[in-house]
Amino acid sequence: MNRWAAAFAMSLAPLLAVGCTTTETLDPASINAPQSPLPVVEPSAPSTPPQIAAIGTEKARVTLAPVIGAPGPAVDQFSTRLVARAPSKQFAVTAVGDPTATYTLKGFFSTSPEAGETIIYYVWDVVDAAGNRVHRFSGEERVKGRNEGWIDVTEKNMQSIADRTADEFAAWLTTRAG
Repeated sequence: MNRWAAAFAMSLAPLLAVGCTTTETLDPASINAPQSPLPVVEPSAPSTPPQIAAIGTEKARVTLAPVIGAPGPAVDQFSTRLVARAPSKQFAVTAVGDPTATYTLKGFFSTSPEAGETIIYYVWDVVDAAGNRVHRFSGEERVKGRNEGWIDVTEKNMQSIADRTADEFAAWLTTRAG
C-alpha cells in the first residue's frame, strides 16, 4: 500500500506544480513589517441620513422568450393574461427582439399526472439585457381532471399562472429599485 501511495503522490506532483508559474519570492521581512496605525477619526455632527432611491417612474420593459414545454394555445392564454396584467404591476411586455427591453423572461413548463390531478410546473429565468440570468422563480398549479397532462389544463389555469408570474416578477423588480 505504501508503494501505491508514493506512486500516487509522485503522479500528482506535476499537476500541483502547474499553478506555480511565478519566479518571484516573498520577502520574509515584509511579512512582519510594522504597519502604520490607522488614523483616529472623530465623529462629526449628525448629518442627514442617507436617502434610498425611490422606484423610478420608468417601467421595466420585458420580452417574453418562446416558452418551452407548453402547447401553443396554453402559451397564448398565458401571454394574453401576462400582457394585460403587466401595466398594473409596473412593467411592460415588449416584442421579441425589442432593443429597449431591460429583461427577458424565459419560461419552461411541464405537466405531471399525479393521484387524479395534473400538476403544471413552471420555471422562469429573468435574463438582463447583457444575457445574464439575474433571477429565477418557479411554481406549480394543481388541476383537477382526468390525470392526462395538458388535456386537463384550462384557460383559467394558465391565467392563474400568468397572474402569479406577474406578481412574482413585479415583487422582484421592487428589490432591484435603487
